[in-house]
Amino acid sequence: MSLRTVDEPRLSAVPQQLSNMLLRRPGTAAGSAARSTDPPQAPPRAGNRGGTRGPGRREAGGGRREAGGGRAASEGRRVLRSCGVGAHMRRGPRAPGAGPGRGRGGGGASGRGRGARSMASNIYLFRQRISRFGQRMSSFQLNVSPLKEPLGFIKVLEWIASIFAFATCGGFKGKTEIQVTCPSLTENKTITAAFAYPFRLNEASFLAHPDVNVCDVNWKSYVLIGDYSSSAQFYVTFAVFVFLYCIAALLLYVGYTSLYRDSRKLPMIDFVVTLVAAFLWLVSTSAWAKALTDIKIATGHGIVKELQPCNHQGVMCYFGSVTSMGSLNVSVIFGFLNMILWGGNAWFVYKETSLHSPSNTSASHGQGGIPPPSGI
Repeated sequence: MSLRTVDEPRLSAVPQQLSNMLLRRPGTAAGSAARSTDPPQAPPRAGNRGGTRGPGRREAGGGRREAGGGRAASEGRRVLRSCGVGAHMRRGPRAPGAGPGRGRGGGGASGRGRGARSMASNIYLFRQRISRFGQRMSSFQLNVSPLKEPLGFIKVLEWIASIFAFATCGGFKGKTEIQVTCPSLTENKTITAAFAYPFRLNEASFLAHPDVNVCDVNWKSYVLIGDYSSSAQFYVTFAVFVFLYCIAALLLYVGYTSLYRDSRKLPMIDFVVTLVAAFLWLVSTSAWAKALTDIKIATGHGIVKELQPCNHQGVMCYFGSVTSMGSLNVSVIFGFLNMILWGGNAWFVYKETSLHSPSNTSASHGQGGIPPPSGI
């Protein structure tokens, strides 16, 4: 234990202060010793109640002296602390380098505490937003009046058109037939190649009925030409996503009309999605129309020239028939119809956003009111 840092004058004054304080305390041992030099007092009179209370008074005096000793000890500790001795006695000598390390540790702990508090505040704000969103979503009120307006009515047409778009393309099944004859046959034999969505024609092999090698040719090893699955699947997948989005938008229009009107983000999101959907309808339908043209060529009359056995001497091939592709033509028509509907609906969705009348919308929101509906 080291007391080098304590001032010498303050340290030398400690014994004197303690002695003066103990002499002033009547209940301490030093105070009793000081009073022992006083002349003796007369004993208490007999026959009175004071004589019977002598032992009790002595016990009370002893208790007061003990209390006085405790107060003196606490006073002594206070004096030592005022002189700077108590702090050094409690702390003891500090190890070299302990100060800076403790400071860095304290700084790291405070930084971690601030990080934890900020994370807790962010979680609390996120929960508050989720709870407010849940309260808004729980207020479902059926209102069919938006369906009478262009915004809701065109959305219904888009929903129906998307159903026809992916149903007419995704559910197609067809086949192409050729007639084969050779000197060993007395009649023509039919060779068939079946194909369907997603139109991987290079996997559609020819089959003979009954399953025999007509004209000594293994027709199973010959397939159609072309793979148009990418265009077909892109078209159908996009149509399905549009179908699902139309359901969500109609649910928002009909069930949460006030939420759509009061919000700024929802109409803007709807507007952006409408523009993107109109562009993608143009791209997907154009790609699918080109693929459909190639499918018709690959399964039409030109198939006879592409088959190698039909070019052998003695084997004669004639184009028989191919399944009508009217439903695929309808799918292309509905694709372009969807493009027109989404492009036209973009104007009505644009009228619901703050871009159409930003001054009126900002003023109404600044005054705490609800912006006037423009489309719904």
